[in-house]
Amino acid sequence: MSGTTLPLSDVKARLSELGRRVSEQHERITVTRNGEAQFVLVAIDDLEGLEISLEVLSDEDAVGRITESLASLESGDPGATVAELRTDLARRRAGA
Repeated sequence: MSGTTLPLSDVKARLSELGRRVSEQHERITVTRNGEAQFVLVAIDDLEGLEISLEVLSDEDAVGRITESLASLESGDPGATVAELRTDLARRRAGA
């Protein structure tokens, strides 16, 4: 993922091109006004990914489960089988 910093005047003049770069190449463009960063142009997919990450990291239970899973993997535990994951997913879907 690359990043570019441009003044607002350049962004206004090249918005179509920059929008395409952001959308297709997932480039983040920092926009400055009077030399100071004011906002960032970011693809919708990237923003949604950031929002999901923030949601997960804000959930103490989820972070705990992730930490436990990483510790299990580091200790050599292979984790759940595909069959176990499918059963768990089916059970979760049925309860939803």
